[in-house]
Amino acid sequence: MKRIFFAAILCLLAVVTSEARTNPGEKTGVTFDKMVYDFGTVKEAGANVKHEFVMTVTGNSPVAILQAHASCGCTRPSYDRKPVRPGEKSVIKVTFVPKGQKGEVNKEIRLKLKSANGKSEAVTLRLTGVVTP
Repeated sequence: MKRIFFAAILCLLAVVTSEARTNPGEKTGVTFDKMVYDFGTVKEAGANVKHEFVMTVTGNSPVAILQAHASCGCTRPSYDRKPVRPGEKSVIKVTFVPKGQKGEVNKEIRLKLKSANGKSEAVTLRLTGVVTP
């Protein structure tokens, strides 16, 4: 029984490790200008932080952003719902509201992508920084 359990753990680690090595956007044929945006230090009572992540379709098939979800309500993504053709770019606009946040911030924006050739994948973008009182 211990051998079976140990073998199952090894298989799970192999799958997780191989998944971690794939490049974001590789399955659907996209690249991003950056995966993480560090906005530095902002005041809690200050203005909202805005950033645009740029996605470029590098593959041979159009790609659509099916969903964009943030890890909390203080981060709001918006995006064009039209498929992006090969060689074209699309912008994912993200607004972070610092009100009610304190300290180090690490917010995720999870995108669900699907290409016209049927391949889909999830890509995670991040906003990081520090919110001071």
